[in-house]
Amino acid sequence: MTSLAALTPPCTLVLIFLLLFGSTKPLEIQEVEVPQYKVRGARAELKCRYHLGNATLYSLKWYKGDRQFYQYIPANNVTKNTFIVPGVNVDLKGSNAVSVILRDVELVTSGTYRCEVITEAPLFHTKIGEGNMTVIDLPESAPVLKGAKTSYQLGERVTANCTSPYSKPAATLEWYINDDLVTQPQYLRRYEPQKEPDGLETAILGLTFVTTRNHFPRGEMRLKCVAKIATIYFQSQETSVIETGFLPHTHAEESRHSDHFYFFGEWFGAWG
Repeated sequence: MTSLAALTPPCTLVLIFLLLFGSTKPLEIQEVEVPQYKVRGARAELKCRYHLGNATLYSLKWYKGDRQFYQYIPANNVTKNTFIVPGVNVDLKGSNAVSVILRDVELVTSGTYRCEVITEAPLFHTKIGEGNMTVIDLPESAPVLKGAKTSYQLGERVTANCTSPYSKPAATLEWYINDDLVTQPQYLRRYEPQKEPDGLETAILGLTFVTTRNHFPRGEMRLKCVAKIATIYFQSQETSVIETGFLPHTHAEESRHSDHFYFFGEWFGAWG
């Protein structure tokens, strides 16, 4: 017995398929929005924007790494479900067919997040998009400056440390002298971040140099340390030191002119 497929030209089969199952316009994921950085304890919204064409959504699923933690299946009696993944705390009420809300993010919440969109039978087209999120634990205080004295003589060595305590990841530190970024390697003492018992890190950057006249415009030098983490944390601490024995300009002028005097309306140089 000859089958219908054997008697039907290939082009006719394609036409029948299109009539039965609609347009061949593909499923498309248009955008995946995963916050690049979040502060520990904050709320994070992950979005998966997609275009179904003429198809119908079967499911939207979210994964952290390879572990699924959320699904939305509109045909089910219970459309939304969550699955236990460490560090992933889903706000089920606020989540939907496009986005999933994470509450109280932790350091272990950091990772790669994937959304998977699947269309209904019979094709079950599948598309996947992803993004990375890093959770940051901010330093417990602004940078701390230690070692700098209140005054220095010309030619004296300055030795100071800048510390940014207890963060994850460790802060990036920079020194400035009179608002000029210090880039000379010989001025800087770099240290590996200190590992703290709770998994946080303390960053330290040393500064050492010998003072010159250029360091003391108007008899004062400003030392500043800046701590940064990614694009969401910026704090600085500054101190001012003076040049030992510095005389303000007016005093210097008076001293320089004290070798001259007036006598009966005539001007004489000191000692003739």
